Amino acid sequence: MRRLLVKHKTEMVYAGKARESINELRLLPRSTPRQTVELSHIVVTPPVPVYRHFDVFGNEVAWFQVEEPHEHLVVEAHALVMVSATGLSDDAIPRHALDDPRLIDQFADFLLPSDIVDWSAVVDKFAERLELGAPTDVAAWLRNLERAVNDAIVYRQGVTGVDTSVEHVVRAGHGVCQDMAHLFIALCRRQGIPSRYISGWMYQAGRDEPSESHAWCEAWTPGVGWVEFDPTHPDPDLSYYVRVAVGRDYADVPPFRGTYVGDPTKQMLVSVEIEERASDEGALGIIPATRRAAH
Repeated sequence: MRRLLVKHKTEMVYAGKARESINELRLLPRSTPRQTVELSHIVVTPPVPVYRHFDVFGNEVAWFQVEEPHEHLVVEAHALVMVSATGLSDDAIPRHALDDPRLIDQFADFLLPSDIVDWSAVVDKFAERLELGAPTDVAAWLRNLERAVNDAIVYRQGVTGVDTSVEHVVRAGHGVCQDMAHLFIALCRRQGIPSRYISGWMYQAGRDEPSESHAWCEAWTPGVGWVEFDPTHPDPDLSYYVRVAVGRDYADVPPFRGTYVGDPTKQMLVSVEIEERASDEGALGIIPATRRAAH
């Protein structure tokens, strides 16, 4: 179990003045069976009230409006989360357990294709090359799929976007974490296994790479429930992962989305800092006292 302090910062720099800026954020983690949120907070500069609600998938959404002209917009999300590692047991899970019509209806959102997560003849041929066959033991098949996607797709930044389709990823043979997550989801749904997209943060303790925003996925398994997988880092230690939001694909859970009137965006800077805190360290001092009114 780890106690992680996350500081996620987004800075928008405009070419001139922006006004009437309305923004929606999915940067507030929620407590789940494997993580307990001790604190979550949004700070906006210029300072404005921040409001919260829940979306259809149960994600906590923050939104705010900046009406006055401004040249910079800074959004800082702070969270203190206790995270544990859970995973799939070695018990076999028969595929026919997913054929219950009530389950198919319950998880329809996570079984149907979308603009990003779809399967075509190209994806079908890719699935055949993985040589996983049809799942008989769902648990074993999911573990093998996690590794197979990682082996087949080369991690490469700057060649795909947030709306890149699964077919494009398969044709290119490379992508980033969200692309591998979308591909894993598509191959699960293709076999009738409910699956969904997770956005969050990954702690890179003791590694050369900085901590970062990350995307992974989870599949629903009979008798167990939702189980997380990361085709970018197969067999993950989930105590390094802070969940923020879930959806059918990336389009449901963008961290920052908004509109404004004014000059074009000149630059968008995003940074993530994560540090491990001792269990007996208090939360005081994490957020500047003068900014706490925006809860």
